[in-house]
Amino acid sequence: MVVASKKVTVEEMEKNPERWERYELYQGEVIEMTYTKPRHARILSKLNFLINEWIYRKSGYGKTYTGEAGIKFGEESKYCFDLGWSDKDLDEDEIPTVSLPLMVEIISDSNPMEKMLEKVEDYLTHGAKEVWLVIPSRKLLQVYKPDGTSIFYRENDTYTPGEWIKGFELEIKELFL
Repeated sequence: MVVASKKVTVEEMEKNPERWERYELYQGEVIEMTYTKPRHARILSKLNFLINEWIYRKSGYGKTYTGEAGIKFGEESKYCFDLGWSDKDLDEDEIPTVSLPLMVEIISDSNPMEKMLEKVEDYLTHGAKEVWLVIPSRKLLQVYKPDGTSIFYRENDTYTPGEWIKGFELEIKELFL
């Protein structure tokens, strides 16, 4: 839901964080976020578990960040992402201004797809190696890459990202169990 008719900046939002806690900023346009439903929360929890299991039990590396963590790009865009993974430590006290190598969004019925695709483009433009859209209603994972390609992975597929997160693979069905 669009909230403000005039453009807003990141700086304006940061001056009054309590007012803007449940909002994202898309090229200056304020969009109210809805609360997540149990299916969304369960899938996010499961993906976070699977990546952390790889990190801590299978000689993986990096850290995950969840919980509607914030990210901002310039003065016109500020988002909350569902999950991010980075092979480098982040400043724990600052909102990142570049994408993490992996950015993940779980699509809910209330997410306008046009806005989700804006986020995908912003994440890739600002350094993400991949952006994953998890689509629970279809039991799909859609993977976007910086070269402009994207591919769908179905419930019975296994996805192996590649060298940038070497050794990790994801059985898509595990997200939806």
